[in-house]
Amino acid sequence: MADIQGVYSASGLINTGPGVLTAVIISTTSATGVTATLYNNTAGSGTKVLEVMITNQAPLVVFFSDRFAPRFTTGLYIALAAGMTATVWAIGY
Repeated sequence: MADIQGVYSASGLINTGPGVLTAVIISTTSATGVTATLYNNTAGSGTKVLEVMITNQAPLVVFFSDRFAPRFTTGLYIALAAGMTATVWAIGY
Protein backbone atom coordinates (compact mmCIF):
# COMPACT_ATOMS: atom_id res chain seq x y z
CA MET A 1 0.00 0.00 0.00
CA ALA A 2 1.39 3.41 -0.97
CA ASP A 3 0.19 6.90 -0.13
CA ILE A 4 0.03 9.15 -3.16
CA GLN A 5 0.01 12.94 -3.10
CA GLY A 6 0.60 15.07 -6.15
CA VAL A 7 0.00 18.54 -7.49
CA TYR A 8 -1.00 18.70 -11.15
CA SER A 9 -1.30 21.68 -13.49
CA ALA A 10 -1.90 19.54 -16.58
CA SER A 11 -3.55 16.23 -17.37
CA GLY A 12 -1.58 13.18 -16.30
CA LEU A 13 -1.33 9.72 -14.79
CA ILE A 14 -1.56 9.64 -11.00
CA ASN A 15 -1.35 5.90 -10.31
CA THR A 16 -1.13 2.60 -12.17
CA GLY A 17 -3.12 -0.26 -10.70
CA PRO A 18 -5.87 -0.39 -8.08
CA GLY A 19 -6.46 2.09 -5.30
CA VAL A 20 -8.73 4.60 -3.59
CA LEU A 21 -9.18 8.33 -4.22
CA THR A 22 -9.16 9.94 -0.77
CA ALA A 23 -9.21 13.70 -1.47
CA VAL A 24 -8.94 16.41 -4.14
CA ILE A 25 -8.57 20.16 -4.19
CA ILE A 26 -9.18 21.69 -7.62
CA SER A 27 -8.97 25.34 -8.61
CA THR A 28 -8.97 27.36 -11.82
CA THR A 29 -8.18 30.83 -13.10
CA SER A 30 -10.96 30.60 -15.69
CA ALA A 31 -13.95 32.92 -15.28
CA THR A 32 -16.20 30.40 -17.01
CA GLY A 33 -16.98 26.87 -15.90
CA VAL A 34 -14.30 24.29 -16.73
CA THR A 35 -14.27 20.57 -16.08
CA ALA A 36 -11.83 18.26 -14.32
CA THR A 37 -12.31 14.51 -14.71
CA LEU A 38 -10.63 11.61 -12.93
CA TYR A 39 -10.71 8.28 -14.78
CA ASN A 40 -10.32 4.65 -13.74
CA ASN A 41 -7.68 4.22 -16.44
CA THR A 42 -4.08 5.02 -17.37
CA ALA A 43 -5.33 7.53 -19.99
CA GLY A 44 -8.00 10.22 -20.24
CA SER A 45 -10.83 7.89 -21.24
CA GLY A 46 -12.95 5.09 -19.89
CA THR A 47 -14.88 4.93 -16.65
CA LYS A 48 -15.15 8.22 -14.78
CA VAL A 49 -14.32 8.16 -11.09
CA LEU A 50 -15.14 11.82 -10.49
CA GLU A 51 -16.12 14.72 -12.74
CA VAL A 52 -16.57 18.31 -11.53
CA MET A 53 -17.12 21.69 -13.13
CA ILE A 54 -15.77 24.74 -11.31
CA THR A 55 -15.19 28.48 -11.86
CA ASN A 56 -12.72 30.87 -10.28
CA GLN A 57 -15.11 31.57 -7.41
CA ALA A 58 -13.33 29.27 -4.96
CA PRO A 59 -11.45 25.98 -5.06
CA LEU A 60 -13.39 22.73 -4.82
CA VAL A 61 -12.28 20.80 -1.73
CA VAL A 62 -13.44 17.20 -1.25
CA PHE A 63 -12.20 14.77 1.39
CA PHE A 64 -13.90 11.37 1.12
CA SER A 65 -14.68 9.19 4.11
CA ASP A 66 -13.44 5.65 3.53
CA ARG A 67 -16.97 4.35 3.02
CA PHE A 68 -17.68 6.76 0.15
CA ALA A 69 -14.21 7.09 -1.36
CA PRO A 70 -14.16 6.27 -5.11
CA ARG A 71 -12.24 3.09 -5.94
CA PHE A 72 -10.24 2.51 -9.12
CA THR A 73 -8.86 -0.76 -10.50
CA THR A 74 -6.86 0.02 -13.65
CA GLY A 75 -5.24 3.27 -12.61
CA LEU A 76 -6.07 6.89 -11.81
CA TYR A 77 -5.74 9.56 -14.50
CA ILE A 78 -6.67 13.23 -14.20
CA ALA A 79 -7.81 15.33 -17.17
CA LEU A 80 -7.62 19.07 -16.49
CA ALA A 81 -8.73 21.98 -18.66
CA ALA A 82 -6.31 24.88 -19.27
CA GLY A 83 -5.72 27.04 -16.22
CA MET A 84 -6.65 24.34 -13.70
CA THR A 85 -4.59 23.05 -10.79
CA ALA A 86 -5.35 19.96 -8.69
CA THR A 87 -3.90 18.47 -5.55
CA VAL A 88 -4.80 14.77 -5.34
CA TRP A 89 -4.47 12.31 -2.49
CA ALA A 90 -4.96 8.59 -3.08
CA ILE A 91 -3.89 5.20 -1.81
CA GLY A 92 -2.45 2.71 -4.27
CA TYR A 93 -2.49 -1.04 -3.63
